[in-house]
Amino acid sequence: MVTARQLTGVTGMALAAALLIFTQPVTYASTFAQSATADKQAPAAAPNPTFTKDVLPILQRSCQNCHRPGTPAPMALLNYQDARPWARAIKQKVTSREMPPWHIDRSIGEYLEDPSLSDREVALIAAWVDSGAPEGRAADAPPARVFPPATEWTYGQPDLIVRMAKGFKIPANGPDFIPEEVVDPGITEDRYVKWVQIIPDAHRAVHHSHVYVDLPEGTDTAGLGLGMGSNVGNSMDLIEYGAGNDADIFPDGTTKVLKKGALFRFEAHYHPYGEETFDRQRVGIKFYPKGVVPKLAVTSHRIRTGVGNDWVLNRERIEDLLLRAGHKLSIDEPSMPTGALVAENPLHAAALLSIPPNSVVQHERFWPLPKAALIVSFQPHMHFRGSKMMLEAIHPDGRREMLTSATHYEQNWQITYKFKTPHLFPAGTILHTVSIHDNTANNKHNPDPTAWVGWGSRTMDEMGHGWTDVAFLSDAQYQEELAKRKAQRKTTTDVRQ
Repeated sequence: MVTARQLTGVTGMALAAALLIFTQPVTYASTFAQSATADKQAPAAAPNPTFTKDVLPILQRSCQNCHRPGTPAPMALLNYQDARPWARAIKQKVTSREMPPWHIDRSIGEYLEDPSLSDREVALIAAWVDSGAPEGRAADAPPARVFPPATEWTYGQPDLIVRMAKGFKIPANGPDFIPEEVVDPGITEDRYVKWVQIIPDAHRAVHHSHVYVDLPEGTDTAGLGLGMGSNVGNSMDLIEYGAGNDADIFPDGTTKVLKKGALFRFEAHYHPYGEETFDRQRVGIKFYPKGVVPKLAVTSHRIRTGVGNDWVLNRERIEDLLLRAGHKLSIDEPSMPTGALVAENPLHAAALLSIPPNSVVQHERFWPLPKAALIVSFQPHMHFRGSKMMLEAIHPDGRREMLTSATHYEQNWQITYKFKTPHLFPAGTILHTVSIHDNTANNKHNPDPTAWVGWGSRTMDEMGHGWTDVAFLSDAQYQEELAKRKAQRKTTTDVRQ
């Protein structure tokens, strides 16, 4: 558990709330278990469901984006002839909530681009299979969906496409490797990103990939949200790619800023899978129209979970970080000095993650927001032992609010959950992440439950961090947004009355 002395950057009521909270141990395993079974009993499905009338509309909305020719999906589900041989597998996948991939508690929050099925839809598909998977009348079928080529862009044609100049050869066998390539995108003026997407050539070999924006020396970074949390130095994370997470779109009025003269640094993590292949990734960007300057800059933050009290468990490393940051320490300092703040990124490097053999373990991280902020999205990231992850907000008055709970985490689906309405919080609100790793034989993805596993970049190592897109606000912007939301709630309440 993190000690109160580590929660630097929290003041006033927020610190008082933190002191109260962290003296009371909280176990989240039961919370995850409860939320995983929170759905009400599924209502009865429509009698005598057929494919054309009942099942096909569900597949069109929630499955066909992936299950069509030219995608990595193992089969197409465009019509009855495609789907009928897979009927029993479809039932098993949807009733277990493995498909469509949406691995969070559906009772918590509202999200954009949510493909998940209602309990009634799951029951309907199961009833269709149990009744022999009948086709139904052709006249009942909705018009077929029309898709762009699978290699094209999710949100339309980008304004700028930047590709790796050389790319990388991935051997059939060997260890993971993480190469980098720097490319000049030719940014001659400041531009504002509306959406961004990565398309790899070698999807199967890409564990994940980043495109970083390296800013020229002397760049004015005011208003970019850098220098806070895990964003330190002169670089910005433009986008991270993983299976199931290839495009980021930003709410109106928010953006990632590309400064004049910036360079793109592709950093790909490759995992050989038995076939030699080659990858030249490309990133596509749609800009806001020229002359439109969004008010808020978005930055991506890693809220990494660790064992908690890094001062006690990894003191030598933490002392080194504090000394490098300019803090004066006595050789016999009994505890981490009050007010000592270590930048989040160096602290991540010192964090410990310990997952013993044949065990289920929980790790946490607390991050006090240094400024008021909008929380735009959340993407849990772990590896094969990853089981569950949650993101919670601890308000300055001590209230706790669950924002997202990934109750069925899947390593092979790195989904970004975009909040339908970004969460608004004042400075001092604590973002709290909890990760649970299952290193037992009950975890079907676990390659070896007898091994101790710690933090590391390899696929066989582990991680535990939540990618969180944040737009920081000035005090005036926070008050303006708060007033707007209060007015919207009043209008909604008046209309309902």
